[in-house]
Amino acid sequence: MIATRARVKGGPVLGFDNSPAGSFADQLAAINAWWADAGVDHLFDDEPQALLREQVAAPDAMPKAADTSAQAEAELVPSFDPSTLPTSLEAFATWWKDPATELPLAHGTRVAARGPAEAPIMVLVPMPEAGDSERLLASAQGRLIANILRAMGLAEEQAYFASALPCPTTMPDWPGLARVGLSAITERHVALAAPQRVLVLGDGMGQMLGLAQGQGQLADIPALAARAPEHLLAHPRQRARLWRALLDWMPSQ
Repeated sequence: MIATRARVKGGPVLGFDNSPAGSFADQLAAINAWWADAGVDHLFDDEPQALLREQVAAPDAMPKAADTSAQAEAELVPSFDPSTLPTSLEAFATWWKDPATELPLAHGTRVAARGPAEAPIMVLVPMPEAGDSERLLASAQGRLIANILRAMGLAEEQAYFASALPCPTTMPDWPGLARVGLSAITERHVALAAPQRVLVLGDGMGQMLGLAQGQGQLADIPALAARAPEHLLAHPRQRARLWRALLDWMPSQ
């Protein structure tokens, strides 16, 4: 058999047939150089090591996940019985704005809905825009929606605008909010407003209400679920997709 040999960077000539070439120290140096060239610069072990054992706090010093979750959910629980929700749109508007009403995540200025009852369309968004105070959707998101309505042949004053949350909120937990009653509040609001159709803009909020993107029903009213207003502003293709969906959903004039 012919012994084939090759030179490895950093070491002497080694035989591929496992024949010794050079001293053991030379061979070890050549092997280490080969692994270094391959990008291996740390020692590895097949068994997991508890490297952070001494840095982990004692069990009694760490909050229990269940306790933390219960505490966070308790902060969201509104103090109302769903059966006692307002039964008229006027009463709902007063109840919504009343500081004594413990709505979920009502941690700032509450922004009321606007528009006429029994409108041709209700636009439901997750929350007011940042900076809204006296008027819901008073900035860029509102202008976008007004332009969409105008293209549909509807004046802004003909639509009913509402939000699921009373105040702007960062990354709301929609499943948690559903568990503490926000879905019941929102569905009651839709039922009292009694629009002909509901445009639901917001993935998480739509899922909270049991809607996937596309056509559906909300409080027995035809609904169309689409992306949130801030997403529509940032992505022209999503605006085009919404427009095509609206053309299929809205009755022909």
